[in-house]
Amino acid sequence: MRILSGNRFALFGMRSNILRAPMTPTALIVSGSLPEVITKPLPDIAKAIAVGNVSSVALTQYYLERIARLNPSLQAYITVTAETALAQASAADRTLADGRSLGPLHGVPVALKDLCETDFTPTSNGMAIFRDRQTGRNAKVVTNLLAAGAVILGKLAMAEGACSAHHPEMPVPVNPWGTSFRVGASSSGSGVAVAAGLAAAAIGSDTGGSIRFPAAYCGVTGLKPSRGFVSTEGICTMAPSLDHLGPMASNADGCALLLEAMSGLGNTLPSGQAPGRRFGYLPYLLSARLDPEVRTAYCRLLDTAERIGLDLVACAVPDVPDLQETWDFICAKETARSHAASYPAQRNAYGQALATLIEKGLSLSDEDYAEALKRYAEITVLWNKLFDGIDWLAMPVHAVIPPLLDNALGAPNKGLGNPLEFTAPANLTGLPALAFSVGRDPRGCPIGMQIMAPMQADFALLALGSRLQENGLYPLSLFSPRAGEFEPLK
Repeated sequence: MRILSGNRFALFGMRSNILRAPMTPTALIVSGSLPEVITKPLPDIAKAIAVGNVSSVALTQYYLERIARLNPSLQAYITVTAETALAQASAADRTLADGRSLGPLHGVPVALKDLCETDFTPTSNGMAIFRDRQTGRNAKVVTNLLAAGAVILGKLAMAEGACSAHHPEMPVPVNPWGTSFRVGASSSGSGVAVAAGLAAAAIGSDTGGSIRFPAAYCGVTGLKPSRGFVSTEGICTMAPSLDHLGPMASNADGCALLLEAMSGLGNTLPSGQAPGRRFGYLPYLLSARLDPEVRTAYCRLLDTAERIGLDLVACAVPDVPDLQETWDFICAKETARSHAASYPAQRNAYGQALATLIEKGLSLSDEDYAEALKRYAEITVLWNKLFDGIDWLAMPVHAVIPPLLDNALGAPNKGLGNPLEFTAPANLTGLPALAFSVGRDPRGCPIGMQIMAPMQADFALLALGSRLQENGLYPLSLFSPRAGEFEPLK
């Protein structure tokens, strides 16, 4: 883990102390306790700062100390920007004392997936060859977060190049629900940081499920927004046609607040009408198609939707046999283009999973890619038409219970199936998809579901997620309010 100080950086041992700032009167807690505050959803944390129950400096200092204590085991962060974060927090407290608020995240400590360019810290994109790369600029989403008053705690570990596996020389985040459980890729550090209370919320990216898998496996909430809802300017791209940036937080309300800040649009529906009550489900999933534990979680989601007044509507997704192949071709070809400056020139510095994907992209002809883009457009039309008959579509994130580390995605595993079966459609079509946990399997690992919605219905989708979570599907908590520690990690 790297801890930055000013314009210089040093690599510290994983158990080194975080840079400390003296506790001044502005860092005092007015009411409540910090361990209790960080177990609250993001909107409650923001409110606690806004009304003066806790200062941004006190909260930031607490998160930094918590990171120093827990990150050696969890490996969520690759870089901690302690000095910058404390300076931002101090400025937030002074601004608030003057009676001004910068925005919805004023003084709130959040963290970035390490593919968001920043002018104050390196951006590695999860790649060993770029761990010290300084771009000297902020991604648009970072600019929006800072304008909304956010405090940036640091950069979060991720799979190499936002692909499916971590580079062997880079940090590999650990699932706080159990060290043998898979975290999910590629926003692995983001899922762990939110789950373990190492940030109030985090930014993730999603090209084929990279927000939704970590959200599901770590027991938090994550949104892959509508295409174009959040700018990807200044982001290390994987496959631009499929890439999306989105929020990860403990619940849907937190994702809504973070999305408001990330997008710079405010909490408004850009166009169209909010969806209605027709809650689509796939009857074939109620048979033997899913693992029994996943099927039980799916039924629980449907039961809760019906209980809050939604009408269950049986439906079928468009019959597109080559959907996965279309995603594969576009992802491979565009990933190869994204890495053209360093691959194959630095082939030996790449991990196996990313190199294999790039090699596939290099093997595809321009005609293959053009045909895939044509199918991409056709699939988008078909899936958008599906929402003429429904307002929401419920699906699992994965048909099987979360795999163990020795049964990882991409490995030759018996019974794992196609891991992107339920996630890739949202990336191809640009439709928003919200993932959250709906319980735990017998091993204690969270099981996640997702809901898709029409284009630009992002805030309506998050509002629905909030209603579901308020009525029995509330996200899992890792925390003991007494100590602010997560309990499951042994």
